Amino acid sequence: MLDVLLAPRCAGCDLPGAWLCTDCVDACEPVSRGRLQAAGTYGGPLARALQRFKYRGERGLAAELGSLVAARVASDLARGAALDVVVPAVLHADRARERGYDQAALLAAVVAERTALPLRVRYQSPQGWVTYSDDLTVSLAEGGAGLGTAFGEQKAVELLTEAGFTGITVTPAPGDPLGGVFVATRSAT
Repeated sequence: MLDVLLAPRCAGCDLPGAWLCTDCVDACEPVSRGRLQAAGTYGGPLARALQRFKYRGERGLAAELGSLVAARVASDLARGAALDVVVPAVLHADRARERGYDQAALLAAVVAERTALPLRVRYQSPQGWVTYSDDLTVSLAEGGAGLGTAFGEQKAVELLTEAGFTGITVTPAPGDPLGGVFVATRSAT
């Protein structure tokens, strides 16, 4: 409601007029590490924006941050990457209710909309973590490998690959430098 009454202030530098001003967007340089891609390095204006998005309830930042990720995904698509679906690493439903929204799902929805990719959201159970494939057990409590929990991004990519996904692109999850939004292609079987 305050969004309607008050003009937004840049989450990166606090200038009035936009959720993330042009200068702060320009400061978010895409990063590549092998096959893994990121919309920017966690620090400076991007870190401040992610923190405000995640912890201060500034949902208006979803469009700005999602656009950064979508630009990276669009670049991958333009270079011939075969990406089929956007899958956010969503919050546990209880945490999303407590916070009032799920920042990863909001971000992924913007990415899906701006890239014309379908969005697939699966929420976590209290015992485990979101699964990226119907036949891939990931919860440590259920005997899985702990996708996204104990082994981090490399193990997540390995497990997604084993589950038949290719062209995996990872971007930082809002406000969580250890989390990520994975965009991947499901191989035909």
